[in-house]
Parts: sequence; C-alpha cells; structure tokens
Amino acid sequence: MRDNITDSRPYAEAAFKISSDENMIDAWLSNLNILGLVINDAEVKAILSSPKIDNSDKIKFIVSFCDSKSKLFEKFIEVLLQSKKIYNLDSISHLFNEMVLEQGGVSVVQIETPFELSSQQKTELTKTLQKQFNQKIKIQEIINKNLLAGIKISTNNEVIDHSIKRRIDSMRESIITNNR
Repeated sequence: MRDNITDSRPYAEAAFKISSDENMIDAWLSNLNILGLVINDAEVKAILSSPKIDNSDKIKFIVSFCDSKSKLFEKFIEVLLQSKKIYNLDSISHLFNEMVLEQGGVSVVQIETPFELSSQQKTELTKTLQKQFNQKIKIQEIINKNLLAGIKISTNNEVIDHSIKRRIDSMRESIITNNR
C-alpha cells in the first residue's frame, strides 16, 4: 500500500493543482471519489485491461460514471490510463481528499479501535484532539480487532498508541530482555 501511495502522490498533486487553477475542486473531488470506488470493481478492471477496447472508449466508459464532465478531467484520466496508473484512482482520490481538507485547515486523524466508537465518543475525541493539535480535526475510524482494547491515534508522522496490545508487547519485550 505504501508504494501505491508514493506512486499516486504526484498524480493527486497534479489533479489538485489543475482543479484549483480551474476553480473546480468540488467537481474533481466528487469525480475522484466516485472513480476511487468504481475502479475496485472486477468487471471495470477487466474492461480497462482489455487490449480489444480502444483507449478512447475506456476513457468515455470511466468518465461516464462522473457527476461533472470536463475536458481537463478527461485528459487527466487519459494520462492515468496511458501511464498505467488508472488502477491507483482509489489512492489518488484518498490523497486528493487529504489535500482538500488540508487546504481548509483540517487534519485527518486515523483512530484505530477494536470496536466502533459512539457518536459521543467521536465528538469528545475530536474536541480533545483539536485542542491537542490546535487545528480542526476529521476522524477516520478504523476497526482493528487485533488491538484487543484501547485506541491507536495516527496523524501526519505521529502515532499515539494506547492499546492493550502495545502494552502486552512491551511487557513481553521487557521480560525477554531481562531474562537474557
């Protein structure tokens, strides 16, 4: 997944720059979100990988899912198709979303828990994190049954791990180290 994000970043940045220059961020955001989901369908992948279908028809097919049409967006899809990065649309969409939020002064914080958080817990956590990081926060919740209990918070390059799994792993490492 890390390589996919690395490969996708230049395309997401280009999409953001183009859409900003054209004052069409919302339209591109909507289109990329839709295509980020569409691209994961096996039948769509089969159509895009078929050598029997012309690239112009593939572009028309992909763009047909979009809410708003523009020549620059079609050209962007063409570039992705030619560079074989069309399958990275979900990552490109994700990165583009992050850029839009960042431009609005909002930071995305990933919250890993072994269970779904209630709305009240999310609200309280958002308030706490906004105070801690001194900026607007959008929570992206990830359910991770391997955590056992507790919470793991990731933002930018910082990870705050308050999970039971981490504590158990730390104790195990301490016991192993002390018994040598």
